[in-house]
Amino acid sequence: MTPSAKAVAASAPPAVRQPGPAGSLMIVETNHAVPLVTVVVAARGGSSTDPHHRDGLTNFAAELARRGAGGRTRAQLDESLDGLGASLEVETDPDSVRFVGQVLARNLEPFLAILGDIVVRPTLAAAEMERTRREIEAQIDESRNDDQTLCTRFFTKNLYGDHPYGHSPDGSRTDLDNMTADEVAAHFRKLFVGRNLIFAASGDVEPAAQAALLARAFGGLREGPAEKQPLLRVPVPTSGWRIQLVDKPDRQQTQIMFGHAGPPATDPDLVALDVAFAAFGGHGMTSTLMDEVRTKRGLAYGAYLSMAQRRGAGAVTGWVFSSNDKVVATLKLVLKLYLSFMEKGLAPARVETFKTFVAGSYASEIDAPEHRLEARVAAELAGLPADFVDTYVEKVGAVTPAEVNAAIAKHVHARDLAITMVSTASVVRKLLVQAKIKDTAIDVVGFERD
Repeated sequence: MTPSAKAVAASAPPAVRQPGPAGSLMIVETNHAVPLVTVVVAARGGSSTDPHHRDGLTNFAAELARRGAGGRTRAQLDESLDGLGASLEVETDPDSVRFVGQVLARNLEPFLAILGDIVVRPTLAAAEMERTRREIEAQIDESRNDDQTLCTRFFTKNLYGDHPYGHSPDGSRTDLDNMTADEVAAHFRKLFVGRNLIFAASGDVEPAAQAALLARAFGGLREGPAEKQPLLRVPVPTSGWRIQLVDKPDRQQTQIMFGHAGPPATDPDLVALDVAFAAFGGHGMTSTLMDEVRTKRGLAYGAYLSMAQRRGAGAVTGWVFSSNDKVVATLKLVLKLYLSFMEKGLAPARVETFKTFVAGSYASEIDAPEHRLEARVAAELAGLPADFVDTYVEKVGAVTPAEVNAAIAKHVHARDLAITMVSTASVVRKLLVQAKIKDTAIDVVGFERD
């Protein structure tokens, strides 16, 4: 571990954790360096709680609540937030839906009053519902213009299948069109109850003052039962290598994602795998993928692999893109490298090098209070210990090469991979078949499919 990483870990102020309104959890980290406060209200259970054929319900409900509450219209809410110098966004992922905002410290009380209205007294108006539905559908359509975003969307479904993590957080046009006002309202009220919420803040705020402000702003919050988290079974693994080719016209380049399910964040091998995947596919120029794909062969500008931190099975995802004339060589190389990584593991010296890299990178990532807050909320949602963020660098330093290689042997499944490619099928499919990939191992789907 580098001295700087140790210093950052040691100097990070401790976060105060205590009960919040109506049975919730409150997390506050005080830092008076800048007169700003970052606020997060997170509900446990994100898109993985969306019912069958209702993909996007959680996100839709939160977005609708953000667009009218406490007697204010959407325009009035936006005007009030602007007047406070504040921002407020909705973020949805498989494990949580969150209201995330930032405000000048002197305006924290009126900002929390607005947030209290959104959570406790949302309007959820039918007219605004139709407008919000159209906006989300437009965002889905727009996302199809970004090939990497499109690849991520299809890869996630390819990897997880009918598992709850296979739901697209923003949903699909078909499901959004079928949602009724009553079910949207009911879903929001089920998620946003006290026992299911985390109230987190960092910056120019003291815990006692924040607790008092929350008590006033969220005084009408129902305690409710905590949302019953879905049984997050292990996804059915892919058998062998099967390519999902997402057909998009006139592509000169091909986006490639490959991977498999990983363990939940609470698995004892989490930290060892962080070191292992940093060595293989991290953002450092000396990672295996970057060195072999970009530096030595010039097949692509970048190539990465990482594992998502989730309450359930995380996604181990590799990503690379290349020109169509290099796509076969690129795909073969990254798969060959991943097989070698699984079979041979890492040399002890390389483990030590990337322990230093991971510790330093993490210390840099959480240097700002708002980033530490994000990490603390993510750790809480994933079921990790309360001190996980503060002790992570220390845990990295304690990992041994033997533990890293044991984690690779246990959790890396390089022979059974979901592979998704976004390209022009008529061009790339021919190249794949010419490279002796069986035509029956390639599934072509249209890029506009939900």
